[in-house]
Amino acid sequence: MLKKSLLFCLSLAFIASCTPSSSSSDGVVAYSPKKEDLIKAQPQAQPVRKLLYSGDSSVSYCESALGSNQNYSGYRDHKLYPSASVSKVFLTAFALSRLGTDYKFIHDWRLRKNADGSVDAYLNSNFDPVFNIEKVLYTMSHLKKYGVTKIRNLYIAKSTRVYLSVLNNPHIELDTIPVSLDQSVDNLKLIFNSANWGGQTQQARQNVTDYFEQQGKSIDLPSSFSVSNVILDSNGQAQSAFANATQLKIQSTSLFRYLKEINLNSNNYMSDALFALLGGEAGFRKFQNEKLGLDLDSLIMKTGSGLPTEINGERVDNKATCFSILKVMHFIKLIADQAQLDLGYILLTAGLDRGTYETDLVINRSVVLKTGRLYEVPALNLAGIVSTQKGLMVFGFLGHDFDNDNEKAMIEKRDNLLQDLLNHYKEKPMFKTLSQNEIFFL
Repeated sequence: MLKKSLLFCLSLAFIASCTPSSSSSDGVVAYSPKKEDLIKAQPQAQPVRKLLYSGDSSVSYCESALGSNQNYSGYRDHKLYPSASVSKVFLTAFALSRLGTDYKFIHDWRLRKNADGSVDAYLNSNFDPVFNIEKVLYTMSHLKKYGVTKIRNLYIAKSTRVYLSVLNNPHIELDTIPVSLDQSVDNLKLIFNSANWGGQTQQARQNVTDYFEQQGKSIDLPSSFSVSNVILDSNGQAQSAFANATQLKIQSTSLFRYLKEINLNSNNYMSDALFALLGGEAGFRKFQNEKLGLDLDSLIMKTGSGLPTEINGERVDNKATCFSILKVMHFIKLIADQAQLDLGYILLTAGLDRGTYETDLVINRSVVLKTGRLYEVPALNLAGIVSTQKGLMVFGFLGHDFDNDNEKAMIEKRDNLLQDLLNHYKEKPMFKTLSQNEIFFL
């Protein structure tokens, strides 16, 4: 039986030194909007319409049309407040700008046959943040085509990180329950040996089979597999020894599907792993200045997930202004347009998706969004794009300075503001979503 929770802690300094280039895996340069094309600052804007809760100091709110006439309304919109998991839309923009919507992580395998019929193998998964049981099984199906069902020595690069339950525990924190590289080795030993398979693996096998059947395809998953040794290639010597071995490359799904999972279920592990891969705080600071045109008075990102970090013994939170949320949502929209991608393929589609957004509002394919919630320093936030009869609107809601006992009242304020926006501009069904299998990671 597989262990219930198998986690690991990324070495942030090492990952930051190995960030990917700005081109996607197929060599296509990622499209990135210019900051001049984004919503302009509205420091003295008079609200276009009367807004709810403008006198409530625990609420910051702003909205803007995305057409040529950027009608703007807002209050407390240029003040910094904890952004919580709304930080993930900033991470989304960061990743899309650096990598592009269709970037794929490449698992590079090198295979060398031994006299006894087994193989020695080398694996570099290039910091793919989703290395789960389903992906391992999918890999086994490819190895089986090469006649490989028994590996004697499996060497792994330091970029190979294995968290088998990454999609099953979306709110696990990357640094709170760290798992070392040695445990990544243990995880590979666990799942690559069929003698260890239990109920969790059988469910994963069914998931993979169902995924292919729904696409009218089949997959030949091995019924048995073994690996004798998994060895961390800490000094790179093993990689050199496999330079002329048979090569097998296995691609991940497209990046936008990773981001859909991040924004749908607020996956903390994936978010912080991706943030580290892209260069962490320093890399993001450069992005926010050059691409979003935002300084530290408007946006502070310490983590990709929005979870706090600790500096010199003190808690430090990501912080954002309401207006910075509008800019980043506009940025994501422009990239989606360029890629001809529905925004519901990247963000949570209200009314269609089961995820972190729970509401009594009746929404008909007219809102895509990302939620945020912190408890220790209470915050309840929402960032979204609304399809209306008068065009697209972006909005941001930051609930702050309240007690957790009053969460229900803050949710009501959040939903009342969204409902008021929908009532004023009249919703227009537009957005789609990905079915669970289309979000599936192979």
